[in-house]
Amino acid sequence: MSRATRAVASVVLALAALAGRAAAQDLATLFPLEAEVYPSAPGLARLSLPAPVLERCAPDLSDVRLFDGAGQEVPYVIDPGLPSGSERVERVVADAVVNDLEREEMPREGGKALTRETYRVALPAKDAPSGSWTLVATSGRPRYVRAVEVLGVARDGSTVPLVPRASLLRLGQRLVDRDRIALPAFDGEEIVVTISGEEGFFLEPVLRFEADRTLVAADAIERPLTILSRRTTGGRTVLEVERPPGLVAGRLRIASATPAFDRAVEVRDVASDGSATPIGRGRVLRAPAAADAALAERLDVAIEPARRAHMQVEIADGDSPPLAELRVAAVVSAPAILFALPAAAPDEAAGVLRFGGGRAYPPRYDVADLFRDALAASGEVLADPARIPAARLGPVRANPRFDPAPALAPVMHAGAQLDPDAWRWHRTVVIPASPEGLVAVRLAPEDVTHAEPSRADLRLVDARRRQWPFLVAPAAERDDVALEITGPEREDGRSRWRLAPAAAPLTLDRLVLHTARPALGRRYRILAKVDGDERVLDGGILAQDLRRPAPLLLSFPAARVDALELEVEDGDDAPLEITRALAPVALPTLLVAAPPGNYVLLAGNPDASAPRYEIERARHVVAGLRSVPATLGEGGENESWRGTPGGTALRHERLQRGAIWTAIVLAVLILGALTLRAARGPASRR
Repeated sequence: MSRATRAVASVVLALAALAGRAAAQDLATLFPLEAEVYPSAPGLARLSLPAPVLERCAPDLSDVRLFDGAGQEVPYVIDPGLPSGSERVERVVADAVVNDLEREEMPREGGKALTRETYRVALPAKDAPSGSWTLVATSGRPRYVRAVEVLGVARDGSTVPLVPRASLLRLGQRLVDRDRIALPAFDGEEIVVTISGEEGFFLEPVLRFEADRTLVAADAIERPLTILSRRTTGGRTVLEVERPPGLVAGRLRIASATPAFDRAVEVRDVASDGSATPIGRGRVLRAPAAADAALAERLDVAIEPARRAHMQVEIADGDSPPLAELRVAAVVSAPAILFALPAAAPDEAAGVLRFGGGRAYPPRYDVADLFRDALAASGEVLADPARIPAARLGPVRANPRFDPAPALAPVMHAGAQLDPDAWRWHRTVVIPASPEGLVAVRLAPEDVTHAEPSRADLRLVDARRRQWPFLVAPAAERDDVALEITGPEREDGRSRWRLAPAAAPLTLDRLVLHTARPALGRRYRILAKVDGDERVLDGGILAQDLRRPAPLLLSFPAARVDALELEVEDGDDAPLEITRALAPVALPTLLVAAPPGNYVLLAGNPDASAPRYEIERARHVVAGLRSVPATLGEGGENESWRGTPGGTALRHERLQRGAIWTAIVLAVLILGALTLRAARGPASRR
């Protein structure tokens, strides 16, 4: 082990002693699994994380902790490794030590002086990792042109030409400027660098040596992924796939029994709230007739790290049948952690690795920069496993100290009570058990119809009328809502159709129309009554391919409507025959933190303000947890509801207020009458 590496290890050991916290005892209860760690040598060690560990960890390895024999937390640095099938270049830098310097200036009549600088420079003590060094010369001069000659000084004192002719340039052009001189391999101790110019000044460069080390990819781990759902629509196959383990960008391997294919593939990272982020795009193909084996089959798509609940894989089929017997696997490189544990007896564990559960925060250890700086100073690189002694991991076992309570247990508590009779719409919901305490309640169209557009009136209550916290997730998926078709009504070469959902109002922004005959080019307008006024939402031309007619997809600005009117210019042709009309509706999802049981979803209270739950502050944590779906029961109008605004509590409050004002008015009338009678009394006696 190098001196720099030993220095790193000693620093880490010192910091590790300071890193022990009383909270470490509680931290150990967050991880369901553990395995003992056996370093091969004292000091700095490297532990490659195997597939059984990666499969149970969060993608960013935030739920991995290392503890020493005393139960104290041990800082570590993550080396993400390399994406399988790729390579990485690490740059090694060494300062140039100038042993001697000579400068010579030769004045010229009518011109600037000639200058020559001769540097006698010691080569780095370490051999270049790539076999040869590159000399880098940087100067503070804004513009210059210099000729360079490099000689090598052999061990016997003789000189050998290494670079007979080269140049250093700075002209302010990125593609022309040059400050690097590649040196050939040379087994000497010094070089002589002569820099000549005709610009009347010395260059006075700062010299250093650089070399690049190419690192091979880490061992690849291939793990089959579960396909959660599959659908084929519009010439595309869309798969919902479980999230792959691992920390760094890897690949997805898409296998099929189809003998020949060439398909474009797009991969997205999907969070629990439904939001999706593109993380990969490529092509997969199988060409049995290809002479080149590398071109005969390409099944991998490079992806960035998947960090959310699951992935979406979209395969462009076009007019070809969907790929048969689809299988998806993750190909990831094994990351590693670098650490230093106190010495232990041979064949005895020096610490324990606890992992899994997705409940811990990403650690921020102050030793990360120490590792990198010290290794860089020694010419070693973080991702070169041959440089650091390896540690091995014992068998994976259950952590006896693990607390199996749901991850969201801190926020899984009932809130304030409310009066459900103030809500017009009720639907029963069955919440199942969830390992993380997170349940997804996907609203039905009727729920959205009765809820306020802002969703501020949505509530989930238990049998004791207590609220339970939730987050409203963005609507990422759409459900096709069938529209009732009325019409057409014809007038002046135009036909008008009324398209209405069974549950209204709904927020619509697109239509899918199925027709008995294709429309080859008819103008249309989409109209709706918004706030009592009829408004044109959009218009254009209805056009389908006569050879391959497909349903018409019409998009328009989103509007909350009871019904849409479709006006089509038919001219002298017969009206279109619309056989089916669908509205792909974006339905939101409630991410609920609640124990299993029977609940009621409430909607339809315009007087309700948006709820304020603590879980909102943990949205970024919730987005990374896996949810289980709830079961929606029957929904219906609340028979105890008596109009808007209303609700039993509100009616009682208004009745009480009315009674108080009635009593005040009666008291005023009575007092007025008594006062008037008292004023008339003396006059009648006179």
